[in-house]
Amino acid sequence: MPPASIDLSRRRFGAGALSALVVPFMAGCEDAGFAGQRPGKGGGDAALLLPLSGANAAIGAAMMQAASLAGSGRSAEALPRTYDTGDTPEGAAKAAQDALAAGARMLFGPLRSDQTPAVLKVAGRVPVVTFSNDDRLALSGAFVFGVTAAQSVSAMFSYALAQGLTRVAVVASPGALGAASADAAVRIAAAGGLNLSATLLRDPAASGLVQALRVASGGVLPQAVFVPDGGGALAGFARGLRGSGMQIMGSVQWGIGDAAANGDLEGAVFAAPAPDLFQPFSDRTLATYGTEPGVVAALGYDAVLVALGLGDAGQLTRQGLQRKAGFTGVLGNFRFLKDGPCQRDLSVLGIRNGKIILRAEVAQT
Repeated sequence: MPPASIDLSRRRFGAGALSALVVPFMAGCEDAGFAGQRPGKGGGDAALLLPLSGANAAIGAAMMQAASLAGSGRSAEALPRTYDTGDTPEGAAKAAQDALAAGARMLFGPLRSDQTPAVLKVAGRVPVVTFSNDDRLALSGAFVFGVTAAQSVSAMFSYALAQGLTRVAVVASPGALGAASADAAVRIAAAGGLNLSATLLRDPAASGLVQALRVASGGVLPQAVFVPDGGGALAGFARGLRGSGMQIMGSVQWGIGDAAANGDLEGAVFAAPAPDLFQPFSDRTLATYGTEPGVVAALGYDAVLVALGLGDAGQLTRQGLQRKAGFTGVLGNFRFLKDGPCQRDLSVLGIRNGKIILRAEVAQT
């Protein structure tokens, strides 16, 4: 069966909006996988730690709007209370202390990786589900809820193998995302039997990208190249790869509108949340607030779904978070592993004639 064609050109599933086993969108999505369960106390004993002031206040406001949509129809007492973390670790610690003093038994947040250790320090045995996408925080005891570089790498490398593309490279801008993507690529390629021929961290505007890949790959170009960056960096790398014949692969960082409109990305594929889950949420947000949400805002929605479901089940615990069935939210199916990371089932979207098509559905294992 040919891939389904869906016109998602105006959508932005990637981080640009704010800076896979795919199941149909239905009522079961709205309770994070607790279908048929009778509403109980809900998430009143959970808390959201969001940046409602400071440099990230706009992101915090978008997350709070999404959280409000997830909790519509439930009483205020059944919903998590929200606390402002501000910009600093001290602000995040104070927010956590206030939430714990009010009886919180599970903390969702903070947003930033540099604030998360401060929250962990005061949380004690109370589970902390950070919105950061820094997988290293799991080593300190946090559950990492952000969409990570490794999740995009895993989805795209699985797709590459399914297409018979066994020689891959990574090209990224220097910085945290590039470093995390390169590290994940090394680990995931080795585990999956892929030949990672090169990892290049370089200026997107620099010339000679194809030749640099050829040299780094021992004189033979890879079959595919993974480019995690979005925005202007993606545009620069796409220009450098034009006409190379390599399959361009990308991450959740890609903005759908920008990617579809870029002729240099014709034929590219990239990881994204399942459209049939994210789109209804995006449409509802647009109708209610007049803005389209991004992935980070959607984390706020899914956090409330988890809090409501676990609260109704009396399972606002570490064991509840690690339920084998996992959860379903607007960002797709996900499950928390025992040591803290989150597995996500992402879709693979492709670009054809300036439109977005669903290429594959990839379940992470």
